[in-house]
Formats: sequence, C-alpha cells, structure tokens
Amino acid sequence: MNETWINLYDTVKTAEFQHIQDNLAKSTDLAIITVDYKGRPLNSHSECSEFCSHIRILPEYAELCEKCDSHGGLEAARSKKPFIYMCHANIVDIAVPIIINDMYLGAIMAGQIKLDQNEPSPAIEAIYRLSDLKKLFDEKPILKTLYEKLPTISYSKIEASSKILQTICQYMVQNPGERLLNELTIASEPVVDTRQRNSSELLLPAMKYLEEHFSEKQTLKHLAQICNVSDSYFSRLFSKTYGISIMKYVESLRLNHAKQLLLNPDITVKYVALSCGYEDASYFIKLFKKATGITPQNYRRTIG
Repeated sequence: MNETWINLYDTVKTAEFQHIQDNLAKSTDLAIITVDYKGRPLNSHSECSEFCSHIRILPEYAELCEKCDSHGGLEAARSKKPFIYMCHANIVDIAVPIIINDMYLGAIMAGQIKLDQNEPSPAIEAIYRLSDLKKLFDEKPILKTLYEKLPTISYSKIEASSKILQTICQYMVQNPGERLLNELTIASEPVVDTRQRNSSELLLPAMKYLEEHFSEKQTLKHLAQICNVSDSYFSRLFSKTYGISIMKYVESLRLNHAKQLLLNPDITVKYVALSCGYEDASYFIKLFKKATGITPQNYRRTIG
C-alpha cells in the first residue's frame, strides 16, 4: 500500500496542480492544501494564513490542527462530498475527498476563514472541542491580532467554493485514476478501508476506558472528551463505525459481564446487577430478559 501513497503524492505534486491550487486560493480567499488520509501535507500550502502558520508551530495546537485535517477528510470520505466544519480554533474549514474505486486516499483541505454572522447559515459542526482562545490570546497577543485579520466569508460563498474544489478533485483523479486502480488491484497487500481504520483509532481511547469502567455511569460528554472530540461528532462517528449507539454498546458490555458472573452459582442476581452498574435488580432482570429472552436465573440454569 505504500506505493499507492507515493503515487498519490506524485499526482498532487505536479506543477500543474500546484498552479491551479495557488490561483484558486488567491481568487477565493481560502487557504488550500492537499493532504493524505492521515492529514499529512502532500504539497505546498497555498495562501496559508498567518494565524494558522503561527498556531501550527505550537506543539500543543499543531497536533490538533493535523487531527482536524485528518478527521475532516474522513468525514468527507464517508459522505463522498465536501464537508464544511469548524476546527478547534473556531475557524471554518472545508474537506473535499479524493476517492478512487471507493477508496479514500486523501483530501483537498481549504478554509482558515471566519463565517460571516450577518448572513443566514446552517449550524456548522465542530469536530474537536474548541480550544480556549481567550487563554491562547492572553498568552500570545499576536495570535489575537492575526485571528482578527482572517477573512470573513458568507456561507453561500463557502459552499460554492466547496463545489469548485470537488470539481478539481474529479479532475485530479481522472487521468491517474486508471493507473492507481490497476496498482490497487495487483497489490500483494490486502486493501484496507482507511476510513474504518481511522474511525476505530479515533474512538480507541473511549473503547479502552469503557472496558474498565463499563459499570460506572457514563455520559456522552465525558466519552467525547476522552477522545478530544465534540459530543455530536463522537456520537455520530460511533454509530457509523459500530452500527449501534454508544449507550447500547455500554449495555452490551454490562450484559456480557453479567453472563460471566452468572457462571458462579454462589453470586446472587442482585450482586450481579450491582456489579454491572444496575442499582435496581428488577430493572436488570427485565433488561436481561429483553436482551436474551430468559431471566438471569433461567440463564444460569441453562449453563449450569
């Protein structure tokens, strides 16, 4: 698969595409860069704002910038269309996926702009929790000045720009597409769905936490914080990745643990319920029966 990424790099590194990207950035007031599926730059940044240039050299924020690029592209890959979102620094970005043979290889990332609040626009989702800009500006006043200099654009113009970028993405893969498809077909290493892999990696901290704390009361807000993403994005990504809601997943962890405890005939059903996070044994019995079709006691008899 490494050869695939080298070929993608060769594709977007061409002087022709860099020239198109540079001119588009100048004409739209958007900063534009092309990244691979991990959010790593594949060419030179066109019209990168001074604010983002400064914030990306700060280690504690640079990682968040790269993660926003990565998961913005991931979300665009899911829908196979441009994804407009708010980055951790409270500025608007656009991710337009580069997809060949239903495989996400990277994205054109654009934005570094502020939304014009004087025009109506739909709510824009924030993938990651917003950074504390007040604290950042207090520590580094220059960043506040640079933030205020960011261009302000209406949502309608942002949306129109995203459609232009989508057309450019289609142009990018039109010629090299057939060559890349052939290489993917004959590759000795199995093709991996990077969208699924990236989703699992992002959710991994919460999954590990739940394995150890499934019996405790959980909130969506806390689990999202563990993964350093917004509540809404965490909930939506979890459901898309695993096919169930986060609370249903916690319930399944608890019931699986309950089944293990019921193997011990000396443990009471009430103790099993408490150990799995249910203070009301009657509610636990009802829940267990709904999930398995039998009560905990009957389940114990069937395996005894």
